[in-house]
Amino acid sequence: MTHRPSPAARQSSAVRRTDGSGRFPGMRLDCWRDGRLEGEQMPADSTLAARSYLVIGAGVLGVCLAARLAQAGAAVTLLDAAGPGRGATRSSFAWLNSNDKAPRAYHELNHAGLRAWAELAASLGQPAWYRPAGNLEWAADPAGQAQLATRVDRLAGWGYPAELISASAAAGLEPALRLPSPPPQVAWFPGEGYLLTEAMTGELVAAAARDGARVLTGRAGQVTGFDMARGVVRGVRTAAGQLIRADAVVCCAGRWTPGLAGLAAAASPVPLVPWAGPGDTAPGLVVQAGPVAGPGLARMVHAPGIDLRPHTAGRVHMEAPDAAVDLHTPDAELRRWAAELLRRARQVVPGLAGAGVAGYRVCVRPMPADGQPIVGWLPGAAGLYLAVTHSGVTLGAHLARLISDELGTGTPPAGLAPYRPSRFRG
Repeated sequence: MTHRPSPAARQSSAVRRTDGSGRFPGMRLDCWRDGRLEGEQMPADSTLAARSYLVIGAGVLGVCLAARLAQAGAAVTLLDAAGPGRGATRSSFAWLNSNDKAPRAYHELNHAGLRAWAELAASLGQPAWYRPAGNLEWAADPAGQAQLATRVDRLAGWGYPAELISASAAAGLEPALRLPSPPPQVAWFPGEGYLLTEAMTGELVAAAARDGARVLTGRAGQVTGFDMARGVVRGVRTAAGQLIRADAVVCCAGRWTPGLAGLAAAASPVPLVPWAGPGDTAPGLVVQAGPVAGPGLARMVHAPGIDLRPHTAGRVHMEAPDAAVDLHTPDAELRRWAAELLRRARQVVPGLAGAGVAGYRVCVRPMPADGQPIVGWLPGAAGLYLAVTHSGVTLGAHLARLISDELGTGTPPAGLAPYRPSRFRG
């Protein structure tokens, strides 16, 4: 992202161009249907630079969008009670991929997400938090190996970088690995990678602030309700007692999105996979261990029973698909699982032999009930736009571009058609 001078002047100009009521002169608000204007276009001067936006949630989606809107000259306020990147984004495996995402349209959306991060990183001078290091994967048994080969063939046929390589080639790409015997064929996905999310969040929030965005945290950033008139969201109310108005509100609040939609009396549900109760499957365990001796891990690795990627300070980030935990799991059980993940990781990365568990936590992943993103204007709550997805890291930069284009032009992007909130309307 490039930064232009005088962001305060741009914001001041944007505010002066409204009529003081949170809308532009001549803009009708009585003709909203399914969350967008029907039968009438917004005035020609209602570009991003002439409008004000509230972005709820400073995870990867929220910070990408706030930075993009602010760069375009919009007046932006970013709100998050916990602080930027302190929710699921902080704990995310942060895998940039479109590895096994169906149907084809969703695969293409995620593949575009990889390209969007590459373009954003290039515009920022290739920051250290962007790690397009590639991903290695192998399976434990013949059935799994056949499934992996089928997936590689399908992805390669779709134009996605994917191939099967020998164990010796995999060892050359990642000297830190110990591969099983007999050595399997390994799937190599060179276009994949990961983000160091805390550094990424910090840089994009700083970029948004340099372009004039306000960032409110704590009680000032905790949304407790919406300011509404005739079914139109005109702003938010915060736990600090402040009323903040804007031309549109974009909710990127992850697992909290359904509750916020309810505060706006939406006509359409926002169903997520349950996460708050015992046995709910949206939470997942993330573990960090280290330091790694000898050659450190350089790439992402998906091995049978353990997923690994490099982290900072010589540590690795670990997850396992069978680590069944939730928000009610006792700490002793979390510690047991953390030790088990480290045991598995040592079988794959010998340099972890002397390492210890550096930390663990339960991450609540925002997972739409049908597995697909929910992005668009919320029916029954005009002026409120939603963006919630399990693939927030992969899609963050691309969705920010699509959403900002829609906010600026009023034209729904074709790529978002399958993901509208209205699909859940009864």
